[in-house]
Amino acid sequence: MKDKKIGFYQVEDKYWQRIHLERSRYKNKFEDVLLYMANACCQIPTLPCKEYSDRYFNAIRMYPGNIDLATKTINNWRTEIPSLFGFYSENKKANVTYTSKMAHFLNENQDLTQFLRIFLFTFQYPGGHIKPHEVKKIIESKVRFKPAKLILQVLMEGNKILSAEGPAKTMSLSAEEATYCIFNDLRVTTGKRTPREVAEIVLANRKNKVKYYNPKDPHTFNDKGKSRTKGDQCRQAGDVLFFMEQACLVDNNGHGYYHLNTTDVETLNKFVEDNSFFTGYDHLYKKRSIETPEIAEIEPRWFDYVNESMNPELFKTDISTLIGEDSELSDIVKEAIHNLLNNASITTNETGKFGESLIYGHEKMRLKLANYDLKEFVIRIVDNPATHPGYDIESYEADGTDDIRYIEVKTTVSKSPVQMYSFHMTKHEWRVAKTIKEHYCVYRLMVNHKDLILYVLRNPVHLSQNEMIDFEPNDDGLDISFDYNNFNTTDILLWQD
Repeated sequence: MKDKKIGFYQVEDKYWQRIHLERSRYKNKFEDVLLYMANACCQIPTLPCKEYSDRYFNAIRMYPGNIDLATKTINNWRTEIPSLFGFYSENKKANVTYTSKMAHFLNENQDLTQFLRIFLFTFQYPGGHIKPHEVKKIIESKVRFKPAKLILQVLMEGNKILSAEGPAKTMSLSAEEATYCIFNDLRVTTGKRTPREVAEIVLANRKNKVKYYNPKDPHTFNDKGKSRTKGDQCRQAGDVLFFMEQACLVDNNGHGYYHLNTTDVETLNKFVEDNSFFTGYDHLYKKRSIETPEIAEIEPRWFDYVNESMNPELFKTDISTLIGEDSELSDIVKEAIHNLLNNASITTNETGKFGESLIYGHEKMRLKLANYDLKEFVIRIVDNPATHPGYDIESYEADGTDDIRYIEVKTTVSKSPVQMYSFHMTKHEWRVAKTIKEHYCVYRLMVNHKDLILYVLRNPVHLSQNEMIDFEPNDDGLDISFDYNNFNTTDILLWQD
């Protein structure tokens, strides 16, 4: 009996073009690397290109675990991070390099979910995130699309199709499906095939059990004529889907299939309804021949466009999205947080205010457990938009005295847990910390899908003097970093009447 012949999905040669994307070699520690490198870049002043590059290289080398890496690997990091995320800009004519708004935005806001949403909102082909010769290929093939927007459109159209079969069915995409049916098909990337048609093709292929990756297919061959692995062949689409998951736009079902994260429909609609596009390359589509130098000249304008999109009011993370039903936090913690969000006078996307409210409840519970009368010892959130005293909360030491504890809350939000605990302090906050000394505490709060983590840094000025924390002055304050191995975490106490 002959084996049944396996059917593979075929894209005709005239429609096949492999989309390039800089490799994310640090994907298993993605959030940590982004936070670390944003902070490292913010500590480097504007310098001649060679000096900035050397400082940047050394910063990568000092990332935990990198000290023994080969120079080639460090150089790979050096090119990949700025290519994708534009943490610095080079002006080779003036021989000067400076840290970008993107790095400052992430370092100061500490909201990885928001940062990645804004990044994906502007991420497009063509763009300065790939080398000029790759941009040249894209323009010559008339490619013009935004990957995140197109993926969301396909998922939405698939949901419409499946809804006719039953309300329990939802559309999903794997990296393989996205590679063959979206990224590397010119009919899709040039706009000749609609998202609806893509969804129909994906669903029909599943029904007919069509396969995608075929190592004998010439489309899988690299420049040396050898077949790429499935992982390498599908890496570009897989990386974008991974970025989208960390941005809480899609969820992974655990088996490599991504579906819409519908906890924030407003954000999804903003993506699919958006028609903005960097138009700096548009004039090249009309030319018969394009030279890579003229493409390279556009690259700084591309990064200017992306940096100007770093709007702190855009796509603020909805805490309830992170602490959703599928969160790995305990039911007790989730309930307490949702009660806090429902009862506090904050919106769910005010990360800083959420952190302050959570710590406010923590402090009330800490004093209550220490048998303090909360009617006499009143805890106050004192920070407001008009005046900032240099800290957020006035509490009490709860050590048998009436001594006040002054608390500055620094909150980071991410989809996955991070271990890079750097944060920014203003000059005013540092001056107040220097005055108050041992009664001034920074509460370093980390909020993610799986955990709530809190470090209490008492008297940060003293800690810096004893080299327990590092600080680097910049124009608007100081960037603080510390090794989490030198500090113990503090259990977060959830307020209960």
